[in-house]
Amino acid sequence: MPQHTPYDFDRIIDRTGTYAEKYDARKRIFGNDTAEPFWVADMDLPTPAFLVDALHARVAHPIFGYTDADAGTSAAIQWWLDSQHGLRTEKSWVRLSPSVVTSMSHAIQVLSQPNDSVVFLSPVYGPFFTTVRQNGRHPLDVPLHPQQNRYEIDFDALESALARPDATLLLLCNPHNPGGRVFSRAELSAMVDLCHKHNVHIFSDEIHCDIVFAPHAHTSILSIEAAHPISIVAFSIGKLFNTSGLNASFALIPNPKLRAQFVSATQRSHCADINLLGKVALTTAMSPQGAEYKRQLIAYLAENTQEVHRILSAIPGVSVMRPEATYLVWGDFRALGTPTQVAKRLIDDAQVLLSGGAFFGQNGDGWFRANCAHPRQRLYPAMERVLQALAPGTRPHSAP
Repeated sequence: MPQHTPYDFDRIIDRTGTYAEKYDARKRIFGNDTAEPFWVADMDLPTPAFLVDALHARVAHPIFGYTDADAGTSAAIQWWLDSQHGLRTEKSWVRLSPSVVTSMSHAIQVLSQPNDSVVFLSPVYGPFFTTVRQNGRHPLDVPLHPQQNRYEIDFDALESALARPDATLLLLCNPHNPGGRVFSRAELSAMVDLCHKHNVHIFSDEIHCDIVFAPHAHTSILSIEAAHPISIVAFSIGKLFNTSGLNASFALIPNPKLRAQFVSATQRSHCADINLLGKVALTTAMSPQGAEYKRQLIAYLAENTQEVHRILSAIPGVSVMRPEATYLVWGDFRALGTPTQVAKRLIDDAQVLLSGGAFFGQNGDGWFRANCAHPRQRLYPAMERVLQALAPGTRPHSAP
């Protein structure tokens, strides 16, 4: 077997002054620029050296002109989806996009009309709400139900929403942010069946699909044949390879008619391609080297999320989701006071910044999200400070 050099995920890297929102926006967002940030969903772990080297090599060339429309990028994407997810695709399905949210906006324009209602499960990533509104549609969120530290779908409530005459589009976040759920094939099939029954299209945000913890496995909505005529699905290397600042993403659209409409929407907004370095990153990352990096990273993140779950679960009155995917841990802190009161204790006493649940909609209010993609020597002490700030003298539960 080939020998693989282990990646060093324990190295502390100073990100201040690098245009990093997580650090440089602390004062503006939280009124504090010294507390440690565990909010924005990017990693404080380095992008792998082979990918950085490829970017260096391209930057060393002194001309940054117009790029070829494909240049092997689609082939790399197809290889990755097949090898990592067992998802067979066609080159014609692939459409490059600056971001998953950009693709979401274009999908909303293509798959619905102004004043339509757009359905999604909540709590959910904040731009689901804002992007729907910015496009002149109405968010119609269906609450997920916490049961035994995981979210469950209320399919009766979902069908009631999809059955409305003005509901034309379902937005799906799979794996789920912030709850870390990996939706099963049975759940996805049921959603596809409901959408066919009520003449509703699907946009699936699968940006977190590469960070899934055993025994769970990601199932793309496109692995269900019946979803092909009605679905647009968006992916990105940003979460796995920590390249969100490079704006390298893509959408898959099997239906030729929907694809043509999507392309027209991207051309109208002049967002039909990605930048040069994003293209280099995409093509380089989706490779056997990228697959080995993924294997090592997931092992590291699995331990991180388990430890953070263990620490935060020790806080009396706090219920914490056990993530099946993502490097995000989501907890219900409502028993400890108002969101403002809890946030103040986190910032002032623990010197820790977490994402407040209101960003994820009304059904997230009073919850907080912790980003676990940090070196352990920084992450674990910070979460211990959270524990002591909210429950002084409490010790974490014993590790299993």
